[in-house]
Amino acid sequence: MGSEDISRYVVKHPASGIYRYYRRVPTEIAHLDKRTHVKQSLKTKSLKEALEKAQAVHDAAESFWRALLAGNDNEAAFARYEWAVKLAQSMGFTYRPIAEVAALPLDELERRLTVIGENMDRSQIIVDSLAGTVEEPAPRLSNIWSLYEKHNAAGLTGMSKNQLRKHKVSRERAIRYAIDVMGDLELPAITRKDVLQFREWWTNKVISERLAADSANRSFSDIMGMLTPIDNALHTNYHAAWEKARIRETNATKGGTRPPFPVDWIREKILAPGAMEMLDEEARLIVYAMVETGARLGEICNLRPQDIRLIDEVPHIEIAERTDRRQKTDHSIRRVPLVGVSLWAMRQRPQGFGKYHDKSDSASALINKVMRNNGLMPTEDHTIYSLRHSFQDRIENAGCSDRMQADLMGHEFGRPKYGDGAEMKRRQEFLEGIAFAWPQLAAA
Repeated sequence: MGSEDISRYVVKHPASGIYRYYRRVPTEIAHLDKRTHVKQSLKTKSLKEALEKAQAVHDAAESFWRALLAGNDNEAAFARYEWAVKLAQSMGFTYRPIAEVAALPLDELERRLTVIGENMDRSQIIVDSLAGTVEEPAPRLSNIWSLYEKHNAAGLTGMSKNQLRKHKVSRERAIRYAIDVMGDLELPAITRKDVLQFREWWTNKVISERLAADSANRSFSDIMGMLTPIDNALHTNYHAAWEKARIRETNATKGGTRPPFPVDWIREKILAPGAMEMLDEEARLIVYAMVETGARLGEICNLRPQDIRLIDEVPHIEIAERTDRRQKTDHSIRRVPLVGVSLWAMRQRPQGFGKYHDKSDSASALINKVMRNNGLMPTEDHTIYSLRHSFQDRIENAGCSDRMQADLMGHEFGRPKYGDGAEMKRRQEFLEGIAFAWPQLAAA
């Protein structure tokens, strides 16, 4: 299974010259698919056209077999229905339910019956495809991710491997919670009452476990976010029952913001000689790179060599628009001058941080653990991300304009993406004016 070279399965009938798709059922699926071969006429003597038609037959067969191996009856039913649709299309027909087939104009009905008759003893799936006897299954909660992945393929492009993993984990967790509470219901059967039951479960969980309301609301947002493209593709309205299900935040359930590090704490603790030596070199330099840039940990970890501009008139890092990963928001695209300890750190790693590339979660977990264990966090609420909040407080307290704050932090301000050279110079001069004194710079 899984061969991409479908030409091996496209063979010409020696007498008629018509191509057909001919393939032995793979050994690993033979116990589930009792046919010996998959045989399907492609109704053409053109090899190019036959290969195009064969792709639909091949994809449908592969999908059907994967579903059988997964042991999910509903997935197998979807695969069988999809196969019927593609087979009908490959033979020049549109798949229609049997009631619609019976009401077709006589000439098209006769064409279908002719092909059905030719295949009555050869292929039941062809007969079912043209007769419209393959019932479209109702998707269940457990089918949401696969349907979302299929019908939102374009929306998932541009994520890195780790971003896609986190995207999937969050949404599969939301589906699992919903199934645990509601059962694996068919999507069209889900009512507002079912969703409110799920919300009540989440409300009790938030209260009993002292969670932020955002923990629950993320589940509802993830499910709605998956159902919307599914509805758009299938012309359904599954998301309607899930609207306005979010839990209202209160002072008790509102997620807290990370507090900033006090300026004196950064100077006397984090930047103290030897204070960060317990971290490996790349992790240590990532921390230093954050101090004077206010960049997010993930933005620093995923810098590429071309994003680190050390020989420009204004040395800087570029949080760039990319095709291999997504930045947090469109407004995150920016250039930040390098000064002080951050300039020194990036000079040590002009190629970036390969050890932690697309692994910012690992870097965060390590840095937070080591800093906490070594007394470098003022409170339990502080994390390495607090450096970003400290940077914002520092530039604001130094009289930074709203426009420049947005430029440096990557916030929305109705601004151009980068700014010209003169603007970069102004940013550099401003940041040099508030940069931390650091003993190692004098020794460098």
